[in-house]
Amino acid sequence: MDKNNKLLESNLPKDELNNVKLMDSGSPIINGDKEKSGTNMNKIVEKATVPDSVNIAKDQADFCFYIKGGKYFTKERRGKIEVVVELSNFVMKSMFHLVNGTNDSQRIIYIQRYSGEKHFVEVRASEMKPESFETILKSKRCTFLGSAYNLKQVFSRIMDEETEAIILHVLGWNEEFKIYIFADSVYQEKTGIQNVDDLGIIDTGKQKFYLPAFGFSNIHNEDYKTERLYKFQAGETDFKTWAELLFKSFGHNAGIGILYTILSIFRDIIFSEVGFFPFLFLFGDFGTGKTSFTEKLLSLFGKDVIGTPLNNATIVALSRLVSSRSNSLFYFKEYTNETDSHAEDFILTAYDGAGRTTGIKSMDSKTKSFPVRSALIFDGNHMPTQKSAILSRMILLNFESSKFTVEETDAFNKLKSLSDLGFGNVLIEVLQLRTYFENNFPKYYKTAISKLRQELTRYDERTIKHAALLYTAVSLLYNKLSFPYTCDEAFLFIKENTFKLNNLLRESSAVNVFWESFSYNVKKGLLPEHTAYRLKVDEKNNLFDQRIIQIKFQNIYPQYVKYCRDSNIRFLDSNSLKMILTSKSNDFFLPAHQKGRGNAYTDKIFGSCYQFKTNPIPGGIEINGVEIQL
Repeated sequence: MDKNNKLLESNLPKDELNNVKLMDSGSPIINGDKEKSGTNMNKIVEKATVPDSVNIAKDQADFCFYIKGGKYFTKERRGKIEVVVELSNFVMKSMFHLVNGTNDSQRIIYIQRYSGEKHFVEVRASEMKPESFETILKSKRCTFLGSAYNLKQVFSRIMDEETEAIILHVLGWNEEFKIYIFADSVYQEKTGIQNVDDLGIIDTGKQKFYLPAFGFSNIHNEDYKTERLYKFQAGETDFKTWAELLFKSFGHNAGIGILYTILSIFRDIIFSEVGFFPFLFLFGDFGTGKTSFTEKLLSLFGKDVIGTPLNNATIVALSRLVSSRSNSLFYFKEYTNETDSHAEDFILTAYDGAGRTTGIKSMDSKTKSFPVRSALIFDGNHMPTQKSAILSRMILLNFESSKFTVEETDAFNKLKSLSDLGFGNVLIEVLQLRTYFENNFPKYYKTAISKLRQELTRYDERTIKHAALLYTAVSLLYNKLSFPYTCDEAFLFIKENTFKLNNLLRESSAVNVFWESFSYNVKKGLLPEHTAYRLKVDEKNNLFDQRIIQIKFQNIYPQYVKYCRDSNIRFLDSNSLKMILTSKSNDFFLPAHQKGRGNAYTDKIFGSCYQFKTNPIPGGIEINGVEIQL
């Protein structure tokens, strides 16, 4: 093998030398890479190779150094004598200046040792000084023998010849360049998919980009292990087949999952218009298909289909993770009633697109934000009913059965076989509709909101908006994509799902929990009548068959707290609960309208209290959906 064509075997760990294959040209590639990658690298190395100086005198005059035998030299005057000074045992070339938006930009530098070994390294601007750069050189058996000034002269020369490329750190949609970024490629509407070369560079013609995960200098860098899972895999299916098989496998849950995935691909457009983006929550026991279902959605974006256990991740890790991709899907597993409060706070703020903000060690107290740019899927066999604010931000899918029909099983097996090859083409098919979606989303969303408000009266407004987003996806793209259901069918299962969630929200609300605790404590004799509460007829409105319940909040609150603790339910502090019970949004509350009394009512018999209207039932009353036997 010619020493000038030998490619950095010294860059590979000893236990991985067996993974190196030699091409006919004599240059190795890593097992698993496409054969064209070896040819690609040969061309890159050939282009990078630094030749000896053709005109030593000219190079010495122009640059204060020259190249001979794969080393840097310079000539110095020492008295009347001109001497040749060896500066290094290597030469180098800056292949690309990698712009990253900071002052500490990076470069891909090709290092060519005099004995023939060749290396590509990523070097930060802050490392281009003698001590830091010498550390990098030593790892390649290279050294610079000259002064700091000599090294600056060499850097000055190689920087004049470098090409600029922009580092793409965030995968997914990039609005500035109108591209969708995978770990190893980018998609543009006009040019389609373009793959990186062996250095990790993509040349679109107008712009050069750098994707570090598949750059040769990072090929063994474990920091990019997860990112490499988002490699583009075209697969052998289209949207129609994917959607049909998913729908046959999981029914109406899949119907909503398909629409949610479409929304996630256009998340930035939706968020810009409405200012929020809901989450998908998969509820069900083990073995009901939650994970398998989610895998078939995640496979559009890459191979990271395992998911992240929510209770094993810190808030810092969650924030960094969700800010690493845009218009994609993240999967968080095993939400429980014991989920850390910090994780719950993260969920609440993520709905509005806000991630964690952290301080940076600097003299000017700068901060760095980790915004949420993608859709989030959660699962668990505990519904997030302990904190209704979280549940109200969810679109809920209930996975009930662990037994599947022959048709469901056959469809799922076909889907699984196809997913092994990836669903990248499905994603591209949807991405091609971005301009159409962006131009028409506001109009279709407005129509969907109006239609659902007519059908779902007295529903929570946030829940209606979530349903409207789902219906917008199918109504807007119905003539562009082949759905396995009609718009009318989609409207019916969206409405049914929304009905179930609305009832659950009502049952899990703080007001509902209060009346559940009240009903329990009355039944146990822990809240005696005339001390804690009193029933009276609504004489004021001549509704003598209508009962009003009066309560002394301060006498009931301790029993409410005990009930919550015994039931493992988070309770509200006294002032917060009182404000919610007496808010205008609580249709059962009767404000006092007595001057100077606030919301409290002063009864001649019962004294200061709060009043609520009720519905009569056999043997008692019903309030806020809770039956109370009296």
